[in-house]
Amino acid sequence: MSRVTPIVRFARSRWCPPPTDVALGAALGGLCLAGTALAASPADRPWWPGGALLIAAAAGVLAWRRRAPLVVLALTLAAVAPYYWLAYPDGPASLMVAVAMYTVATRLSWPRSVGVGVLLFAAWVGLERLIDDRPVASAPEHVMWIVVTVAVGVAVGGLRRAQTAAVDRAEEQARRRVEQERLRVAREVHDVVSHSLAMIAVQAGVGAHVADRRPEQAVAALLEIKQASGAALTELRNVLGVLRDAGAADAPGLHRLDEVVRVAGLAGVEVEVRGSAGHPDAAVDGAAFRIVREAVTNAVRHSRRARRVVVDLGHDGEAVTIRVADDGGAAGELTPGHGLRGLAEHAAAVGGRSSVSAATDGVVVEASLPVPR
Repeated sequence: MSRVTPIVRFARSRWCPPPTDVALGAALGGLCLAGTALAASPADRPWWPGGALLIAAAAGVLAWRRRAPLVVLALTLAAVAPYYWLAYPDGPASLMVAVAMYTVATRLSWPRSVGVGVLLFAAWVGLERLIDDRPVASAPEHVMWIVVTVAVGVAVGGLRRAQTAAVDRAEEQARRRVEQERLRVAREVHDVVSHSLAMIAVQAGVGAHVADRRPEQAVAALLEIKQASGAALTELRNVLGVLRDAGAADAPGLHRLDEVVRVAGLAGVEVEVRGSAGHPDAAVDGAAFRIVREAVTNAVRHSRRARRVVVDLGHDGEAVTIRVADDGGAAGELTPGHGLRGLAEHAAAVGGRSSVSAATDGVVVEASLPVPR
């Protein structure tokens, strides 16, 4: 029983028409019946019950229009076309063919929906000519009404499909922007936490090492830990402030390189900054600062023998160039982690590129960030 139940549920969900389509079919059927009753004249062929049954059949089939659009279109035509062939009163029954054609056009591309519309017109008119051998020119109004019915279904359905596609594209772009912003905030948080905790760990180790012999140096290390943690909390508040107010955060830039130099110096690593990046825009300036900070932090954390880091900055009007090299000795194979991926992501965020290589005297980080014109 438990195995049969999912199959029954699937069959119901696959073939049971949606309530909205059932309501639409019922409403269209009622409208066509009412319109036919109003349009009927004593000279017309009595539309009850034969014409009413054909209208009801077409309206009932429309309930499955979104389950099998092409099949529903064919069945609707099979019910509506005989209604007119049998000379029942000219009512709005053709409206149901237009709705079926509209549904097909919302599912197919514009060329395919036009092709289906042409086939629908040819089938409708061609079958009428087979049943009634009068030439097409003898009933131009009827043929024109068929053209209008098919064209309205194709045009409105195509417009609806284009509108839906535009909405889907806008939603996809919005999701991408949200994802990009999430990744940007994640990189910011990683940079702040990684840089600050690395320096705090170094200072804590220094304090623990000299606490019994040079208490004044241990106190200085504790004060630096306090300052570093306070700075980290401030920067985290700035990063999270972007989520609340775009203007609340103090965007980082190369003007804050002195902080990186000072904190690395407290960890025993001298940082020398040479050259200038000029005056890049805020996005490039922020990316350049984050790349330098991440490179220096990696040198402090992972290169135990590094005592000096040289940061070379340059610009040529086309791009800002960055080179960060430490003297920690041969690093061997570099294993990509959050830090190395963060370097590439910061560069890619502004359309640039970065690379990390192991030289004989240490690790070299290079980046090129294009300057917008």
